[in-house]
Amino acid sequence: RYLPALAALKTSVFSYLRAQCKLAGITFLIVTLGLLLLRTRLAILWAAIIAVVDAVPLLGTGTGSYPVDMSGTHVRRLERAQSYAAVLTDSHLIYLNHSGAEVNRYACAYPTALMRTAGRYVLVAEQGGRRLHLSNRNKVCLEMTADMDILSVALNERGQFAVLTDGPQGYAVQLAVYDKTGKLLYTRNRNQTSTEVALSRDGSQLATLSVEAVNGDLNTTIEVFSLKTSAAEALCSYTAKDLLLCRMSYMNGGWLAAFSEEGAVMLYIADGLATVYAPADMRVLGYAVSGSDLALAVRPYGETGGGQIHIVDTSGEPLSIVDFTGEFRQLVGGERQYALLTDSYIQQCSAAGAGATAAVEADGQQVILSDTRAVVLGLNRLVAYDLTIN
Repeated sequence: RYLPALAALKTSVFSYLRAQCKLAGITFLIVTLGLLLLRTRLAILWAAIIAVVDAVPLLGTGTGSYPVDMSGTHVRRLERAQSYAAVLTDSHLIYLNHSGAEVNRYACAYPTALMRTAGRYVLVAEQGGRRLHLSNRNKVCLEMTADMDILSVALNERGQFAVLTDGPQGYAVQLAVYDKTGKLLYTRNRNQTSTEVALSRDGSQLATLSVEAVNGDLNTTIEVFSLKTSAAEALCSYTAKDLLLCRMSYMNGGWLAAFSEEGAVMLYIADGLATVYAPADMRVLGYAVSGSDLALAVRPYGETGGGQIHIVDTSGEPLSIVDFTGEFRQLVGGERQYALLTDSYIQQCSAAGAGATAAVEADGQQVILSDTRAVVLGLNRLVAYDLTIN
């Protein structure tokens, strides 16, 4: 029964290699002609080298390196896609490899864009519109149009994605889950006013955030649904009273984290019990999840600079607290570590405490972590900084 699949795989591989050879041949001829017209020494050898480099997706069509000039381009988002940097501009989604060389770029001009990454996949959605774009560094996996205006999206490492849209007539919202080919896996219409969705890594669960005003208080309810059954009842639910939760992320071990300006809620899905972490008299500036713990960048109310990074496990106990100075820019998570970007430096930290730091230019706005390196987006360029994992 495996023979048809092997035959199809063999055909696909040979078709891909044949296409790459044709493209390399065309590149070789064009470059050879240009170099000969310029009377370049060893023109044929240089043309062959360029053709080979151009044919290898890992290297990309350029041999650029950090810093990468982004002048004349409005960058909306910088995210990590495995070991690649995914850069969303006002017109394209660009993939850069570890050295900063461009691997691929796809047209993606959405006026208001949501961007999610998981594993090697990147999902871009038109918030308030209906278009979606799913890709990886090698290809565009899917471009599709939703039936209603998009409110939020979620993505997992399998390339499955959830879309929260306005609901059809008689409903507040519609939830839908698709695989990377665009096949509909799950759909549900709801009367509750949902604002956010999260998708489990194995694609078995979908979580929603719904907001409701009760006796003058604004309550937020987390509900988790199974995607493997058609049951209408939630696997578990939790209502945070007088607390506006705004984002969610799945953690390891069957936990789900949700964040607000006051702190974080960690919900254990198996029994519906929640742990709330809300440091007293502190305002949350940013948050991130890394495996089995999460990090909050917080600052005392009334202060305008500096603060602390609280790394917390699911018991609600701080694993470490790291002070920082300066203007907060962004907090991101990586593999068992976090990076805080300020207006003057990057602070690496983990459950073990403070790690390496690196001075950065004052115009840094966004950051991603990749192994021992942080890439910072400034006003006009992307700059890489080496960090040591403690």
